[in-house]
Amino acid sequence: MIPSKKTLMVFVTGLVLVVGGCSGIKGGSTTGGGTGGGTGGGGTGGSGGPFTIGGTIIGMAGTGMVLENNGDPATDLTITATGASIPFTFKATVTGNYKVTVKTQPSNPSQNCAVTNDRGTATANVTNVQVTCVPVFTLGGSVSGLQGTGLVLANNLTDTVGVSGTGNVSFTFPTPQPSGASYSVTIKTQPANPPQICVVVNGTGTMTSNINTVGIVCPQPTFTIGGTLIGLVNGPGDTVELLNNGGDNNFVTGDNTTFTFPTQVTANGAYNVSIFLDPTSQPQPCFVFFYTGIAVSNVSSVLVDCQHTDWTWRSGPNVAGQLGKAVLPPPSPDTNTPGGRDYAAAWTDSGGRHWLFGGFGFELSGKTPPDLPGLLNDLWLFNSGTGGWIPANAPITTTSGGFIVASSPQPINPCGQCTSTGDLSLFQSVNNPGTTGGTPGTGPGGRWGSVTWSDASGNIWLFGGQGITTVNIGGASVGLLNDIWEWTPGVVDVSNAPLKYQGSYIEQGSWTPIVNFGTSNNPGTYAAVGAAGFPGGRWGAGFTTDAAGNVWMFGGQGFDGSGNLGLMNDLWKYNIAGQTWTWMGPTNSNVGQNNGVYGTQGTPGAANVAGPGGRQTPVVWADNQGSIWVFGGLGLDSVGTRNPGSLNGLSNGTVTAEGALLNDLWRFTIATGQWTWMGGGGATGLANLNGFYGTQLQGATGNFPGSRWSGAGWSDSLGNLWLFGGWGYGSTLAQSTGFLNDVWEYVPGLNQWVWWKGSSNVNQNGSYKTPNDPNNYNVPYTNNTPGGRRGMAFAPQQDFLDYVWMFGGQGFDSTSTTNNYLSDFWTYLGYPKYPNQ
Repeated sequence: MIPSKKTLMVFVTGLVLVVGGCSGIKGGSTTGGGTGGGTGGGGTGGSGGPFTIGGTIIGMAGTGMVLENNGDPATDLTITATGASIPFTFKATVTGNYKVTVKTQPSNPSQNCAVTNDRGTATANVTNVQVTCVPVFTLGGSVSGLQGTGLVLANNLTDTVGVSGTGNVSFTFPTPQPSGASYSVTIKTQPANPPQICVVVNGTGTMTSNINTVGIVCPQPTFTIGGTLIGLVNGPGDTVELLNNGGDNNFVTGDNTTFTFPTQVTANGAYNVSIFLDPTSQPQPCFVFFYTGIAVSNVSSVLVDCQHTDWTWRSGPNVAGQLGKAVLPPPSPDTNTPGGRDYAAAWTDSGGRHWLFGGFGFELSGKTPPDLPGLLNDLWLFNSGTGGWIPANAPITTTSGGFIVASSPQPINPCGQCTSTGDLSLFQSVNNPGTTGGTPGTGPGGRWGSVTWSDASGNIWLFGGQGITTVNIGGASVGLLNDIWEWTPGVVDVSNAPLKYQGSYIEQGSWTPIVNFGTSNNPGTYAAVGAAGFPGGRWGAGFTTDAAGNVWMFGGQGFDGSGNLGLMNDLWKYNIAGQTWTWMGPTNSNVGQNNGVYGTQGTPGAANVAGPGGRQTPVVWADNQGSIWVFGGLGLDSVGTRNPGSLNGLSNGTVTAEGALLNDLWRFTIATGQWTWMGGGGATGLANLNGFYGTQLQGATGNFPGSRWSGAGWSDSLGNLWLFGGWGYGSTLAQSTGFLNDVWEYVPGLNQWVWWKGSSNVNQNGSYKTPNDPNNYNVPYTNNTPGGRRGMAFAPQQDFLDYVWMFGGQGFDSTSTTNNYLSDFWTYLGYPKYPNQ
């Protein structure tokens, strides 16, 4: 029969109500949770059972649905039919309660089915259980621009999905949604590494079909680029203009300043920081480290280093115990270098050139087998253009057409079709005696522990040390020397291509013996304090040159006025122009082995009376206020404390003289002839004391270097005093005594020491590596530092750009666990004033 319009409308309305009531049910449920119940409502039959349980399935379209009663798998009923209304009855009967659930939802197509009138107590056959099935749909979309990890999306705050990958990535929520259900997609967790802030597009609506139009837009992340500026002299002009990727100008002002470029860089974008304009508050340029890369996070590691308190590794190996190297013409890169040595003589001449002579250590390679370390007399000139060293004063042989030219041509006028070679045999041997005559190859004998100075004309001078005299005046002898030699530089014998001349690449010049070059162990000549005299032979005297060009020398181990060997405390002034020595006292210093007379700290003693005790290898400075300063050394304190040793002449440099390690600081006022004990030595002027380092870069009254000998020192343009290394005591936390690499500055105006650089411990390895430089040479870097050492070859003057230059010594290289002779070449640049403001 055809139903009436009224009956059909009632049925459809009822179906809409049922479906509408289920529209909020979450899809994918296997429980088929329903509503309703009763006591056999809609059933037939009677009495006590058992009773059947059944009903109708509305809107069945999929396959594989399984119904279950009372959670008992034995009751499982698989529905195979499809249609608008399908009756069903469980095969298993019940005598009591029933509860119908959907154990497995239908698929192909997926549906979400819900049960009403699902439970009750059967008192008759139950026929009114109703299972209503509606379509379910998937919800998803795509993420664009994803770079980070960890993105998590949520639908209606509960159904979540994680999204991984990069670029454009699709996603689908795990739980299908029933038809008519509302959806609302949100971001539960934003991506990180790199971080991004993503937004949802088309994230809300009603499920009427599969949805794949939800959009998650993740804008490209951007990162800041910045870093730190260090080593800058504060004051007018202390601004550095930086660029990133050739633009984005950033002006950074002041030392120890952090900076960030105004424009950020997109993720995985390149950055390249450079200096556009250097500061004008200092003459030295700045360098950039860690300046380029790919931005995957905020960058704060760019380092702009304006050099102050930096060491620069200029040349030489970072491994100790090496023979010298000389390949001529020089190779590229130029790796020519003297052998490792300590207590060599060093100069910076009036033209800014750096020279090295002698010392105790390793000869030039080439002899088989090489000699053991010994006293050297080789002369070298540093080639600032190539970063290598040039042998000097070697004999040159010139040939033309296979024949020796009678006289070696001057390199300024070389002969055509000629080839010159240098004879380096003297460089390849140790313990050579001196020779006179002024010809190439003649000059002072091997020695160490000398005194040096240079004059205004560019000549360099050598005094004393322990070594070997000349051979042609009474035969050579070994001892403590007080001879004076002058080196007059020439020019380097280079090639001349138009003349087809092959040069020897030897620096030419000549040594002139001035006085006492044929004898050793000479006593000193002392008349009256302030009168002319002549110091006796000695090793390890402290020395410096004042602004007027006078040389000042204090102490050393040597011979006093009576010819006795001892630790000296005599102060001498040498006038370069007049070539005269003047004994400056104190009155007891014509005799060796004097203890220190300390008096009251900070109070000058009487004129010309004793002050510092006898000592060797102290550090000596000249300030710009008319004073000479003396620090430390191995010598005699107020009570004559002595370490094991003897006074047998330091045979071959192997015996330590008696005395102890000192850290006392003294000032000699030239105008009054008074010594003042300024600090160190504890309360009563004693030896063998640890240093107190305080906080690095900060001066304090209690700061003081530990006792030491054979350090290096210099004074700056303001008259402040600087100290590096030596052998002795670090802090109280140090490993006893050893080789030091600390840098100190003493500021007389504040009477304070500042610990600038290096370790408070002993026997530390050096740090040679300079980032972003393939050869590692000639680039100042804040983390560079020489290893602990003593006996460095050191010219105690700053050059015209305020650098000080240091070669070798005995100590620790980059990796060694034992000390040896070093052949590395360094410069250091200190701040020109303290504090830097």
